[in-house]
Amino acid sequence: MFNIRFQHIVIMSIIVMALGIPARAQEEEPEHIRGQIISVKRHSDPSSMVIKTSDGKTMSIELPDDLTVISLTKGSYTRVDFGVYVGAVAVKLDQYSPIVRDSLSWLHKGFELRIIDEDLRGIALGHKKWDLTLDSIVAHGWVDDIEDRVISIKYGPTELEETDVEVPRGVPVHQMSLGDKSLITAGKHVFIGAQKKANGDHEAVFIFVGQDDSSPAL
Repeated sequence: MFNIRFQHIVIMSIIVMALGIPARAQEEEPEHIRGQIISVKRHSDPSSMVIKTSDGKTMSIELPDDLTVISLTKGSYTRVDFGVYVGAVAVKLDQYSPIVRDSLSWLHKGFELRIIDEDLRGIALGHKKWDLTLDSIVAHGWVDDIEDRVISIKYGPTELEETDVEVPRGVPVHQMSLGDKSLITAGKHVFIGAQKKANGDHEAVFIFVGQDDSSPAL
């Protein structure tokens, strides 16, 4: 029982770091790499994969035994409900949105929405800058309000501790779950956090793997 609980704590800490919030102040945030898997070597030591990055480069990345794997399957906006734990990468809209909407929270336009499994509730709670674009953010919390395609992601007790995100039709919606290394296969689109080792090689800390021909939109 202790081992299971300890493993869960380790996984949660890695996911927190994966989503841009280091679990401890001294931990260096992994480099974010986006791309598609070209090939996987499972029987080498260590196992590794080759990916084509979103900017057209080819990289080899080691896959350690303790790698955290996250599965992203196709989800549906209809599953969004009060209290559901979610995450979204978004960008703040124009400066007048709080006045127009009569809200203390700025309106953001979502690039993606993740409906997160209940056993991952609480990961990366909060709002911070993200590196998808120059001005993007990432927010995680529970759904506190829904107005058509706008959801309030709440991460604290005050009105200021929430991020309002519009999720336009056509924006990717994924179900986010824990996975395993069997999901890492050629052709899959991935979002990776990797540390550069002293010898210059990259070693993955975590990997988000798109299923159902979908791509992680983080």
